Order: sequence, then structure tokens, then C-alpha cells
Amino acid sequence: MKKFLVCIVLLLLYNVALADQSRVEVPIGDSPVFGPDDAPVTIIEFIDFQ
Repeated sequence: MKKFLVCIVLLLLYNVALADQSRVEVPIGDSPVFGPDDAPVTIIEFIDFQ
């Protein structure tokens, strides 16, 4: 059980370290938005209608 917890903690720390590398600035432009402009998190949904 202890090894399992250590593995989980290491994976979480590794993913936190990679989080800064995977951030991308996406220009919103005049796209429709919901919520305040100064929100701490922005969620962008990409939809492909095929």
C-alpha cells in the first residue's frame, strides 16, 4: 500500500510539473463568452460537426 501511495504522489507531482508546459494562450476575439472577464479559469470547448 505504501508503494502505491508513493507512486500516486510521484505521478501527481510529475503532472503538476508538466502543467506549466502545456498551457496555451488562445485568442478569444469576439467569440461568445459566459462569465466575468477576470475569471481565474477559462474553459474552451472545441466542437467539430462532421
